[in-house]
Amino acid sequence: MKNRITQLLGIEQPIISAAMTWVTSAEFVAAVSNAGGMGVLGPNAGQTEKATSADDMADRLTQEIRKVKALTNKPFAVNYIFPMGGAAEDPFTNAVFDVLVKEKVKYVIAIGQNVVDRELKRLKEHDIKVVYRDLSPTVEKLVEAEKSGVDALIVTGYEAGGHMSDYKISTLSLVPQITSLVKIPVIAAEGIIDGRGAKAALSMGAEGVYLGTRFIVTKENPASIEAKNAIIKVKSEEFIEFKSGAGHLRTIPTEAGKKALELINQGKPAEAYKYYGEGFKIGLLDGDLVNGTVSVSESAGGIQQILTCQEVIDEIVKSIG
Repeated sequence: MKNRITQLLGIEQPIISAAMTWVTSAEFVAAVSNAGGMGVLGPNAGQTEKATSADDMADRLTQEIRKVKALTNKPFAVNYIFPMGGAAEDPFTNAVFDVLVKEKVKYVIAIGQNVVDRELKRLKEHDIKVVYRDLSPTVEKLVEAEKSGVDALIVTGYEAGGHMSDYKISTLSLVPQITSLVKIPVIAAEGIIDGRGAKAALSMGAEGVYLGTRFIVTKENPASIEAKNAIIKVKSEEFIEFKSGAGHLRTIPTEAGKKALELINQGKPAEAYKYYGEGFKIGLLDGDLVNGTVSVSESAGGIQQILTCQEVIDEIVKSIG
């Protein structure tokens, strides 16, 4: 399939794996890219413990990028986090930038509450293609993002796992509004787990899809088997949701998730944090479904089995023709 997204990113199929915290790795990213899509190294890719400093993080990221290059000659991307809250700069962002330049990475999935012009400029100066994902997108914000000069937009609905938007706007509502207003290519995200969802997104004017939860439940993904099986078993109506210090969070009803919701409802957000602050790693990566959380898309109820990345992409490609 050829369109502006495949041409921009140099990939065979317009299918991109999400830049998920903890649950990406070189092996997983290479599997997605080798299957014709684009794999993305997310925060803490390939790691089991947090980095101790920006320099430590940069060293780990460098090694993971080199592993990807050893496993595939296909394009891949790296997550790039714009400094948040109006910060002039961020040492971790600076460290990632230096690694991108040194390792000659040509594609990033940039995320933030807005496009930071200073960051965009220096990425473009090194001929790095920037696909921007706003953490809390609105029509106005994404139109402004296009004006800033990014190469493509990821339009994220409230169905998301991980960091959810502050606005309860669905993918179905947001994507057609954006594609009718912008000229750069659009990638639809959230709530898409198979070819039927991808076909619907393309019919709304999107030229690619960005999948997280479906790719967690693949053989190559580093998420724990306990988390993968829990995602397969969960029903969409069973999720619990609360507003955390890091935005809205949806999780499979683990004991930690239930306790966090209880404390937040009691007006005790600081106490709740200890139950979800490290929840992604504890639940998704370590497989502790008592003390961790498993934050995934609300569409997870439709995932029935663990597939390979190739099988996921093949099914989507077959459906969209």
